[in-house]
Amino acid sequence: MKKIFLTLLFICLTVTGLFAQNRPRMNKDVKPMQRIEQWEKMKLMDALNLDEESSVRFFARRRDNQMKVREILDQRDAAMNDLENEIKHGSQSGDSFYREKVNNLLALEARITSERENFLKSLGDLLNPKQIAKLIVFESKFRREVRETLMRRGQGPGNN
Repeated sequence: MKKIFLTLLFICLTVTGLFAQNRPRMNKDVKPMQRIEQWEKMKLMDALNLDEESSVRFFARRRDNQMKVREILDQRDAAMNDLENEIKHGSQSGDSFYREKVNNLLALEARITSERENFLKSLGDLLNPKQIAKLIVFESKFRREVRETLMRRGQGPGNN
C-alpha cells in the first residue's frame, strides 16, 4: 500500500510539474517589443493625464509619426549596410563616393530630426506646453530605463 501511495504521489508531482512548465503565459503571442510599447503607452497615458478623446487623437498622431520615422530609419539602416559592405570589401571607391554616402546618411538623420520636430509642433492643439515638456522628458527617461534594463539582463550573473 505504501508503494502504491508513493508511486501515485510521484506521478502526481511529475504531472503537476509538467503542466506548470507548459501553462499558457499571459500575452504569450505578444512579441517583446510590443509589450514594451504597451508598457510605454500605459505609462505615458498616466504621465500626460489625457482624457479619452485627447488620448485617442494623441496616440493616432504619434503612431503616424512613428511609422514615418521607422521608414526613414529603414532607409538609414539600408544605407549604413551598403556603406559597411563597401568598406568591408575594400572596393576602390574614391573620396567622392564616400562623401556622397556620408552626406546621404546625414540627410536621413536630418529627416528624422525634422519629423520629430514636426510631430512635437503638431501637438499644440492636443497638449499644453507643460504636457509637451512632460512627453519629451518621459520619452528620454523611458528609453534610458529600457536600455539600462536590457543591459543589466544581458550581463548575466557572472559578467559584472
